[in-house]
Amino acid sequence: MADKQKSVHAGHRTRLLELATKAGFENLTDVQAMEVLLTYIFPRGDVNPLAHRLLDEFGSFSAVLEAEPDDLKHVKGINVRSAQMLANFKGMFFYYYTSRITSKTVVENKAEILDIVEDYLRFRTTEYALLLALSPSNSIIHKKLIRSQTRDDVPISMNEFTRFLSYSKPKKVVVAHCHPYGHCGPSQEDIELFERYQKICQSCGIELIDSYIVGEDAIYSSVDDKVIRRLL
Repeated sequence: MADKQKSVHAGHRTRLLELATKAGFENLTDVQAMEVLLTYIFPRGDVNPLAHRLLDEFGSFSAVLEAEPDDLKHVKGINVRSAQMLANFKGMFFYYYTSRITSKTVVENKAEILDIVEDYLRFRTTEYALLLALSPSNSIIHKKLIRSQTRDDVPISMNEFTRFLSYSKPKKVVVAHCHPYGHCGPSQEDIELFERYQKICQSCGIELIDSYIVGEDAIYSSVDDKVIRRLL
């Protein structure tokens, strides 16, 4: 009986992977997509019940990937290692996507810079900051993504900012950070930090293109002091 069950599960896995390959991952249901993902974590056994439990607990495929490892461990069948592996998939997908974005390193205008900022910072569930260093010909020569460790962290400390300028030696620089689940409008701290970024860039002969804030609703430009792109 055990051999028969193993054969059934193996056949199901094969059919599922073939479906994902032929139909495209984007055409799978949430359950099928979660099953495919789980096969890379659990090399044997039937992962369909676990896929259902994860989706029942968190509501959607994307919500499962955005869940913290400690929350994932509450689901029956998920241990410390599998929770860590599952949580890392979101980072891998994001890394793949953003590495393709910056494969085109020359930006023609501010709209293209905004596209990059949006792709890096929109839909974040914790606060992140992004630094982009540009050459005189508008090539992105360096980028740095920074995750805040606590809610009280400033988006980018002055030490972090000056270090970035020192080793990247840009002609122009872009600063951006996100307000997860919040309005894009600047806080008093955001305003003061922007003024400090400006002073440092001026003293170094570097053009500060802008300091953007990506909220759930829109993107705010510190240079223009207004919302410049609606996201809803």
